[in-house]
Amino acid sequence: MNILFLGDVVGKAGRQIVNDKLSLIQNQYEIDFTIVNGENSAHGKGITTKIYKNFKRLNVDVVTLGNHAFSKREIIDHLDECSDLIRPINIEPSDIGKGIIIKKYKDKKIAIINLCGKVFMDSTTSNPIDVMNKILSKLVADIIIVDLHAEATSEKITFFEYFKSKLTAVIGTHTHVQTADERIKDGCAFITDVGMCGAYDSVLGRDIEEVFDLNIRKIPSRFKPAEGPAILCGVIINIDDNTNRAISIKRIQIRP
Repeated sequence: MNILFLGDVVGKAGRQIVNDKLSLIQNQYEIDFTIVNGENSAHGKGITTKIYKNFKRLNVDVVTLGNHAFSKREIIDHLDECSDLIRPINIEPSDIGKGIIIKKYKDKKIAIINLCGKVFMDSTTSNPIDVMNKILSKLVADIIIVDLHAEATSEKITFFEYFKSKLTAVIGTHTHVQTADERIKDGCAFITDVGMCGAYDSVLGRDIEEVFDLNIRKIPSRFKPAEGPAILCGVIINIDDNTNRAISIKRIQIRP
């Protein structure tokens, strides 16, 4: 089985490159299952039902989120329409949406879990390792994939090392810069950060001049996504159909 995971989609530029390239990638690599992090897809923060439905039209199986999951009020009011959308299970508010989904593919049960890191993440309610232990005590699935939306590289690596024998893949998101440390260990695929799908000429997908205003000129600003040609980042994980363990992870990156 081949699973595709695309990193944080940022704004219009990110949505456009996913629209343009996703089907080509799915066909080229014979993708069986697709996961996309839509955390920043709606003007750089959050997601809307319209964007979610567009992802689904592109044959995305599951959309994950992050610390900006509830930045758009509209998505809160319409979560019931988004059955394949998950938010980090350990962020506030804790009573909205779901953080785990189990999908059936042929004879396999694939569990996708969305978690937030604790380090430098204000909205996180509990340590992701504690939460994961509780989930595993009850979860029944053949393949378990975690989107760990976290700031600190050490926290992501620690999580992977602790759970590598019990999970199929741990994919880091949030920092928007693709790392070159993809690996397989004990049948578990890992990358510290999968990268982003967003404007290439930017600061993590954000407009450069606006970042200058905020950090150098001390001018208050709103989160404005950059425009222009985008980069697409993701990973392809190949899973053995007999053992349900990962046997390879390949980084993909398409630049303008």
